[in-house]
Amino acid sequence: MPKPKTNYQISVQYAKDILSGKIVAGEYVGLACDRYLGDLKRKDLTMDEKALNRFVNFVKGLQHVKGRWAQRKELFVPQPWQIFKAANLFGLHKDGVRKYIEAYCEIPRKNGKSFDAASIGLYMLLADNEFGAEVYCGATKESQAMEVFRPARLMVERDEELMDAYGLPPPNTMSIMVPEDGAFFQPVVGEPGDGASPHCGIVDEYHEHKNNRLYDTFKTGLGAREKPLLYVVTTAGDDVGGPCFERREEVIEILKGVYADEYTDSVFGLLYTIDEGIDWKSEEALRMANPNLDISVDFKYLKRQQLQAIRNTAKQGIFKTKHLNQWINANETFINYEEWAECADPEMDINNYTHMSMMMGVDLASRIDFTSSVKCFYEDDEQGKRHYYLFSNFWVPEERVKETERYQPWVNEYNPCTQDYYENYDGEFEEVPFLIMTDGDEVDTVMVKKKLIHDIEKYFPEEVSFDPWKSAGYEQDLEDAGAEITKFNQTTGYYTSPMNEFEAAIKSGRLHHTDHPILNWNVMNLKSKRDTNGNVKPRKEDVRKKIDGACAAIMAVGRAMQTPDEGLQQDLGSI
Repeated sequence: MPKPKTNYQISVQYAKDILSGKIVAGEYVGLACDRYLGDLKRKDLTMDEKALNRFVNFVKGLQHVKGRWAQRKELFVPQPWQIFKAANLFGLHKDGVRKYIEAYCEIPRKNGKSFDAASIGLYMLLADNEFGAEVYCGATKESQAMEVFRPARLMVERDEELMDAYGLPPPNTMSIMVPEDGAFFQPVVGEPGDGASPHCGIVDEYHEHKNNRLYDTFKTGLGAREKPLLYVVTTAGDDVGGPCFERREEVIEILKGVYADEYTDSVFGLLYTIDEGIDWKSEEALRMANPNLDISVDFKYLKRQQLQAIRNTAKQGIFKTKHLNQWINANETFINYEEWAECADPEMDINNYTHMSMMMGVDLASRIDFTSSVKCFYEDDEQGKRHYYLFSNFWVPEERVKETERYQPWVNEYNPCTQDYYENYDGEFEEVPFLIMTDGDEVDTVMVKKKLIHDIEKYFPEEVSFDPWKSAGYEQDLEDAGAEITKFNQTTGYYTSPMNEFEAAIKSGRLHHTDHPILNWNVMNLKSKRDTNGNVKPRKEDVRKKIDGACAAIMAVGRAMQTPDEGLQQDLGSI
């Protein structure tokens, strides 16, 4: 008889089964599995199997409190996907403490989400060796906060052995207390008081939150603890302008490797949903989004819900959000980031492309925000297919950087140059590194113009394209330097063909870029939703998620996809 697999082996096998396709799952679960297997190879991380086993064994001692399992007083049996999650959250260690401090998990209804969160809360209260632990489960209303706290309370009060083992009195309606050290587990509605110092903060159904106050209060309180955990668990929703969707997008960026720093290394993400292109009416969709299928959620039940939604359009929204974790009203990510990453060549040297024709796109944005320019060199290969080679520059006011946390990664990691770079200008620019900060609280147009004029005089663009609403103050100086200015209105009529070509060039490997970190970020933020006629234009779902560089690149590619005297010029002029 084969020896049972250890919890660690189960976690590794689950990750491998996901990546091999043996278990059906979506892209984001695959990224989490790939990240985990990569972490196991890192020399600065260790897998503490004792810590993992301690958590799993604790959870195995908890009784079910709902349904047929509770009636039979059955103990909880963690499934491979839950052991995989536990291996990440409790097994992986860095510098002697757990790697992950924050976790964002999207889990559809009926997949044991509340029990899962309750068991984590109880473990952090009782078995994590944290003296005086404070555990909070928070939500926007009391009934939702109780969805996590109630099963935790029932697990304790129905288990005399558990109470005896940890010296617990019977829990009251709103608190589980540990008299020995004053530790407690409580539900919270709104936000905890300023004195809260959570060892574990659980945010349930984050999609219902209209602001970040609860999340931020939990997060700022973690600093007093050695190995805290902020655990967010939610289904999808329909408020793509809310804090949950923003956090979701950030976590996806982390999983895709857009960010790689000390903070993002401490954020865990696990999102069960269906991939773009998967038919929501299919059986594959049910299996992809529901990790506990045929365990806590019955396949026949889900199939009935799916059939009802197919027949009744009024039911489709609730079915997609709650059972497939699809965000309703969300614009689609326009570019597949993996395909974009495949087009990167950090060794691209602009001096190797000066023999080619070149178009320049400039997005001036706001005087207090990013300004970007993209030089697009282009030529046709032997098969007559056009290739594009992108080189980017970005400017941002120094004061804006200081007040806007979102810009800090670029400033701290990518060695921006400042005013001195221009004050020492002696007639020849080096290629600017990543981000140019300008003095003051608005972009210095003189500095921007100097660089644009330099590029015009050195690389001879055929055209420089601007949004006409923002080009005032630039046109005359650039025309005096020899540039031909074209107006690129920010409408679907102007953007549809260029965006289609931009996407097609990326998919076919005809677009090449320098792996510029800010342009990567902009492309990741680029959203779009086609209308019924197939028209499309750039969109962003959050003002903090900039797309200026992506827009400048699309403008440049749009002008380069046809020479100025061909059809595009005529098309644009007739709109």
